[in-house]
Amino acid sequence: MKSLISTYIQNWQVNTARTFLSGPAILLAFFFVSCEEAIEVEGDLVPGGNSTEIRFVEIPLEMNHTAFDSLIVSTNAVAGSRGQIFVGKQNDPLIGDFSASGYFGLLLDNDFRRDSIPSNASVTQTRLKLGFNYYYGSQFTSGQNFVVNQLADTLAINGGSYGIYDEIPLDEMLSLDEEIIVSPIDTLDHFIPMRNDLGNEIISLIQDTDNSSVDIYNALKGFKIELGSDLNNIQGINLADGESYLEVIYESPELDTLGSVQLSLSGSSFTQVDFQPGSMIPMNYSGKEEFELADDSKAYFNNMLGISPKVKLSNYLTFLDTVEFMQINRAELVISSPDFVLEENQTNQIRPASNIIPYILGEDGNIEKQGEDFWAFQANFGSGGAPVNPNGASTPIALSYDEGKKEIKGDISFFLQEIYNNPGLWNPDYDFIFTGQFIRRNSTPFNEVPKINLGNFDHFFVDKENIKIRIYYTTFK
Repeated sequence: MKSLISTYIQNWQVNTARTFLSGPAILLAFFFVSCEEAIEVEGDLVPGGNSTEIRFVEIPLEMNHTAFDSLIVSTNAVAGSRGQIFVGKQNDPLIGDFSASGYFGLLLDNDFRRDSIPSNASVTQTRLKLGFNYYYGSQFTSGQNFVVNQLADTLAINGGSYGIYDEIPLDEMLSLDEEIIVSPIDTLDHFIPMRNDLGNEIISLIQDTDNSSVDIYNALKGFKIELGSDLNNIQGINLADGESYLEVIYESPELDTLGSVQLSLSGSSFTQVDFQPGSMIPMNYSGKEEFELADDSKAYFNNMLGISPKVKLSNYLTFLDTVEFMQINRAELVISSPDFVLEENQTNQIRPASNIIPYILGEDGNIEKQGEDFWAFQANFGSGGAPVNPNGASTPIALSYDEGKKEIKGDISFFLQEIYNNPGLWNPDYDFIFTGQFIRRNSTPFNEVPKINLGNFDHFFVDKENIKIRIYYTTFK
């Protein structure tokens, strides 16, 4: 007895508008037939009756790797940056030795009443509050030593665009040698004790009313924070909404209680990375050159390092030669692995990538542009078939993690249907890569080089065969 199905179907109309590409692609067609599965439909559930089939196919994708590490930036001066810096380490024989350090400036609120600080105020405590909003690692029950140095050169307050391999010379260390335990699942405040020399300098700069907030920022130059402890932990520090700040606490005979002033972590804050590749990643991986991992059956993604599979859609284009009519009911871009793990507790903070956006690469290896916008897979299209402006009526497709199915996936139904309807939309020389960030409009219209904002360390190794397209579609028998 046939089983009825209860499947969400977007559209049962058969598409007759497409003119097919020539060439039977017989060998690959045999492959697709071998893994295709027809889903039986009872009665007149769909127009066309028994001549209509719902079918299912999984299409593996060809790929190698590329890296955009030299283009990745992390700075508040870049439109769309996430207002976050990272600090910590990861050491793994396959990936390599990785460390992240954060750079930031200190900015006084323009509305702060400077005359509220008495002329004879003396500093009792200077401390740096860190508002953590991201954790990755497995040793969070051990104490960590956060080291803060003042910079020798001034960190640009705006207009600076710092890459992950930029480094600014250091001056003296201002943090005190004290370990703290970062508790990912607790709501505790985390403070780094600082030398009162810094607090006294800040009070003196504030009391001089000739100094603007920018003058104070420039006089303090900026700071670097790094992890002194040898632990496999990475933390993201939230620079937005006053979650992180430097606080100077002072007293005076004129005051009944202690007073304080706070400066936000601001300016062109960015993350600097030091990375030595491990056994799986070639030493010359950087730039836009293609490369393979030591095990060429594996694919690797790490948005903080800019490493991504460079994927081709050629197998999908060839599959289109094997179907005469097709209406896609649902299509997914899928990355799967039984080894995907999600652990979020006080000891372990481990996850695969939680948000991935596929961006299209042209023949020159740069991300394609439509007008001023960098082109990602689009969730919907305009009436003429062109991608909708991602800053306007739509957003790019994002792949997210499905813990139950151990998959990172996203719905690309509209995108693949549009390629089927209009084959010229996809250039056979195109590839695509994954990023963990939405790349916004380039402020210089004719500059083809994107500024890719730094993302989390969430990463994965998977078998290449587990990056594929999964399609449910309607056709005629």
